[in-house]
Amino acid sequence: MSRADAASLPEVLLVGGVDSSGGAGLDADREAALALECASHEVASAITDQDLFEVRRVEERMMWAGEAEAHLDGGQLAVMKFGLLPGVASIVEAARLIARGRHGARRIPAVVDPVIKASSGYRFWSDREIVQARDSLLVSGPILTPNLDELAELTWSDRAEIDRSPDARVQAADRLLRAGVSGVVATGGHGSDGEVVRDLVLEPGAEPIWVDRPRVPGEGIRGSGCRFAAALACGLARGAPLAEAARTAGDFVSGRIRESNS
Repeated sequence: MSRADAASLPEVLLVGGVDSSGGAGLDADREAALALECASHEVASAITDQDLFEVRRVEERMMWAGEAEAHLDGGQLAVMKFGLLPGVASIVEAARLIARGRHGARRIPAVVDPVIKASSGYRFWSDREIVQARDSLLVSGPILTPNLDELAELTWSDRAEIDRSPDARVQAADRLLRAGVSGVVATGGHGSDGEVVRDLVLEPGAEPIWVDRPRVPGEGIRGSGCRFAAALACGLARGAPLAEAARTAGDFVSGRIRESNS
């Protein structure tokens, strides 16, 4: 790609954790942005020491919000994407940046992947962070990309019920809309829908849209949620409607899972 071509790519701000094992976080975000042909600006909110089996340490970077705000002030961003927000202070700062982007002269949408816990089971958010997310992050108006576990926790829903009942899944997503988010893409990769992965797209005043794709057999990959949210952000940066961006993001993640299993 030439320098001129690179300069014409839509710009996406990626905020997330640095995964010492390289499987998730900003490495996964960067991979998605490259594949979807977006120019990425990466800001590390935390440094983690982890591998496939455990998270040993999470170090919050207290200055990340200032770095992100400098990119926001630059005036070229098409979309912001937030991943790991490792504490109450980071959640509050993300909410402030999202609200500022929504109410500026040029509205900048934000995608938030609510990283509550690692695939190994380590919890990045306690009840305190979840309450803060409900009180400030959701009301700032992001597009949220929870998996089914995160959807249940953020909406006080029964996890088993939203797994087996599409109506319950829609009702939970609608609670997020009523809390202030501007859109929900509830990913179904952790669901038990058999051979199909069902992602739910819900926007205010619109009917639910189900984006289905074949479930890829074999092992999944770490960082699938990161990749999905970053790919979704890139789709939005290119002007795609939310459901179309969700389909592209799902296809991208499925492709990466196939590659990892081959």
